Amino acid sequence: MKQIIVFSIILFAACLTAVPCFSDDKLHAYSFEKADKVSLFIGESTWQSTGDNEWNIAGTRSGGPPDILSELEYLGVESTVVEIYGGIREGRGALTVAYGFGSMSGGIYRDSDYLRDNRQGIYSLSTGSADGDDWNALYYWNIEYTYRLITNMSEARFNELYLDVLIGYQKWREEITMTNGYQEVGGTLGPFSGLNSKYEFIWKSIRIGLEGGLPVYKGFSFKGSAIFIPYTEYEGKGIWNLRTDFKQNPSFTHDAKGGYGLQAEAAIAYYLYPAMDIKAGYRYWYIKSGDGDDVTYFSNGSVGITQLNEAVSERQGFFLDIRYIF
Repeated sequence: MKQIIVFSIILFAACLTAVPCFSDDKLHAYSFEKADKVSLFIGESTWQSTGDNEWNIAGTRSGGPPDILSELEYLGVESTVVEIYGGIREGRGALTVAYGFGSMSGGIYRDSDYLRDNRQGIYSLSTGSADGDDWNALYYWNIEYTYRLITNMSEARFNELYLDVLIGYQKWREEITMTNGYQEVGGTLGPFSGLNSKYEFIWKSIRIGLEGGLPVYKGFSFKGSAIFIPYTEYEGKGIWNLRTDFKQNPSFTHDAKGGYGLQAEAAIAYYLYPAMDIKAGYRYWYIKSGDGDDVTYFSNGSVGITQLNEAVSERQGFFLDIRYIF
């Protein structure tokens, strides 16, 4: 995590250092709205976030009973997410590509099993640590197209009033490692050794929404976005190292389609130079799958299938973003 923070500071300093290399004429010649102007932009965003993830399965393929047989939660997983992005704008349209990555630490897992519907009759509960093995435990990429619906005059570079409509695609992946297990209900109570289980999940989602900016005072402005996720696909894979009755790669898989979600952010931006701005704000991201299949692979070669009820991911926290426009 420290390496990521240092990387962000170095990139921020490099951008500030590079600005004097461009003449004032070139900086002030930029126009975001000029139809025959093609411009490029690059940026970096650091998101200090905390996330919760959860999935649960039913007792049968048709949904139970019990309606929830097993539930696994990853709570309070902290991550410093660094995003590098860039794109091209021509007139009112812009295409942006972004790649983000980060470490994960400080979380806990909670693994619960039930005998009856509505989370009744708990017969096993274990808890422990939930972390990412390395700085690439979380990564994602986006591609987005935005079109400017509303804009003010091109001369008002420091008082940019705008509203964009957005459509895009995102692939998001996390891998969580569970260690330091502690049995709280059922079996032999207390800590148990040797736990090193992993769960990897991937979200593939369509994104549509609005982004806007409202000038405030002498280079300061409010910026925000509201993005709706109308469709998503979810894939999960678990390796349960202490379950000798399970195969090990994978022990089970999850597959679901048809979920939904949202992302929203609000920020205050300041134009350091006509072609460079910095913004700080708060971002919230939530995504939920539809129902699907949980497939368990046993060590004797047999396979068991039950219903994946849902998978949910939620992440939020403060971010800092810097952008330069050529």
